[in-house]
Amino acid sequence: MTAQYDALGGSGLQFFGKVSASVSHELKNVLAIINENAGLLEDLTFAARRGSPIDPDRLERAVQNFSKQIRRADEILRNMNRFAHSVDQFEAPVDLGELAGLVAQLAGRKAAMGRIQLETMPPSQPVVLNTNPFLVENLIWLTLEFAIAATAAGGTIGLVPEKSDGAVLLHITGISDMAGSLPGGMPAGHEEILAALGATMSPDMAGSRVTLQLGQAR
Repeated sequence: MTAQYDALGGSGLQFFGKVSASVSHELKNVLAIINENAGLLEDLTFAARRGSPIDPDRLERAVQNFSKQIRRADEILRNMNRFAHSVDQFEAPVDLGELAGLVAQLAGRKAAMGRIQLETMPPSQPVVLNTNPFLVENLIWLTLEFAIAATAAGGTIGLVPEKSDGAVLLHITGISDMAGSLPGGMPAGHEEILAALGATMSPDMAGSRVTLQLGQAR
C-alpha cells in the first residue's frame, strides 16, 4: 500500500495545503466575528461606567453570537482533526457516507464562493469498504473541484453513496455543464489516484453526474 503514497505526488500535498488554507480562512472569519462582538461588549461596558443603562437585548445578542462562533470553531477544528488523522493508516475500514460528508464540509467554503450548495445524502445502510482514507478524500475533493467549476451559481451538488452488487459507488450529482467541462476539466492528479486505488470514474452526461467506483463493500 505504500505505492499509493508514491502516486500522490504533488496532488496530495496540494490537497492537504488547500484544506489547511480553507480551514485557516474559516477560523479567521470566526475570530473576526468574535472580535467584533468583543468590541460591542467594550462599548456597553464603557457606556455603563458613564451611567447609561445596559441594553439587555444588545448584550444577549452579543452573548448568543459568542456561543454560535464557539460552536462553529469547534466544528471546524473537529473536521480538521478527523481529516488530519486520515493519514494514520494506509488501509482502514471507511464508512463512505461519513467520509463524503467530511469532504463536503471541508469543501463548503469553496462551494459557497461559487454560490453552490453541497448536499450529502446518507444511504439507508452504511456503505463500508477497506481502502486508503486519504486517497479517497483526495479523489472526492478533486471531483468536487471539477463539479463546482462545472455547475452554475445557485446549483446544488449531491454526494450519494451507494452499494450496488457488492460495489461501492459515490455519485456526484447536479453538475450542470458536464458536456462543456469534460474531459479537460478534471484537476490534475485524479488519474494517478484512481490507479492507486484501483477505482474508476464514469461520467453520465444525461444524468449530469460522475460516478466513482471505489472498490468492493465489506
